[in-house]
Amino acid sequence: MSGCVKSVLMLSQTFYPAIGGAEKQALEISRALAGRGVRVTVLTRQPGGLPAEENIGGVAVKRLSVFGPRAVDSVVFMIKSFFWLLWNSSEYDAVHVHLASSPAVAAVLAGRLTGRKTLVKLGGGRGVDEITLSKKSALGRLKLAFFRAARPELLVMNSEVFNWLKASKEFSGLRLRLFRNGVDTGRYTPPLYNEKINAKTAIGLDNSIIFLFVGRLSPEKRLKELLEAWAEIFSEESSAPKIHLVIVGGGPQEAALKRAAGDLGVAGSVTLTGPKEDLLPYYRAADVFVLPSISEGLSNSMLEAMACGVAVMAGRVGGAMEAVTPGVSGCLFDPLNRVELKACLRGYVADCNLSLKMGEQARKTAVEKYSMARVADELMGIYGES
Repeated sequence: MSGCVKSVLMLSQTFYPAIGGAEKQALEISRALAGRGVRVTVLTRQPGGLPAEENIGGVAVKRLSVFGPRAVDSVVFMIKSFFWLLWNSSEYDAVHVHLASSPAVAAVLAGRLTGRKTLVKLGGGRGVDEITLSKKSALGRLKLAFFRAARPELLVMNSEVFNWLKASKEFSGLRLRLFRNGVDTGRYTPPLYNEKINAKTAIGLDNSIIFLFVGRLSPEKRLKELLEAWAEIFSEESSAPKIHLVIVGGGPQEAALKRAAGDLGVAGSVTLTGPKEDLLPYYRAADVFVLPSISEGLSNSMLEAMACGVAVMAGRVGGAMEAVTPGVSGCLFDPLNRVELKACLRGYVADCNLSLKMGEQARKTAVEKYSMARVADELMGIYGES
């Protein structure tokens, strides 16, 4: 049946050049499908300055004009999307919606009216996933009731959220499928020995063991707690001058984290770079990827780091529990337990070869379980199901 799928419509409220996790997955999945000969069209909002239509890496992008504050322009986009999907239903075989925001309702309704298969990919970790959050508002509960009636397939990123939703009576009647994010293992590759040395030099950190965080600087990432643990490790370890923490990203806590690094006396061993569009140089320089979040779906950044042969230390939540094998490809810890967090840090600081060994296994896991090629193949099968 999957051979019958010739065209797919991706619906995403925001899209490249926005660089959030959902936007990145939408772009990478679209490119992977296009590489298999599928005609992919992305329907998204038109922020100021971007063209109404363009082609990005073989993917047709159509942007619908919106107006007003965000709450208003979301409604405008939902309405315009609905009519666009109705009028152009003969142009695609399936609709793939990224995130269960208001445009997902438009897509599911249009799918019911036109007979087009519609998938909705959910975001967020357990407790902050889009389905759980929806029950907290009247409009959200109405959306859940509609999803129960219309029965779109809801794609869930990790087993923790999937099992939580399946077991909860509050969410009975929803049509759920476990579907994991992927990573372009052809673009994200481990550097050779001299390339890694050059990558460290390029960011000014020669001869350092580099711990790397990439993501949004917000409270649920628990970066302030990471800095506090980092300060304790730095003061305890005789080899501490060789270690450096690099935090890449922007967000509401950026200024506070810079102040915290100074107040804790570790400003010299911590670099906050701000947002970066090209993350590959940082992955190639890194020895350990750090993800101390209290809640995660399946982190794109973690998968990209793993594909680059970087060992992982991550909170024991969400997709990290499936992607990381403790003692093999990384270290897992309770994100609320500083003793466990420090034990992971100490392990990598004490044994310089540990990150290399685990990084090799992390790369193997990324290729075997999370490659974008695998994701594209799985999607082709899902799209083709009756």
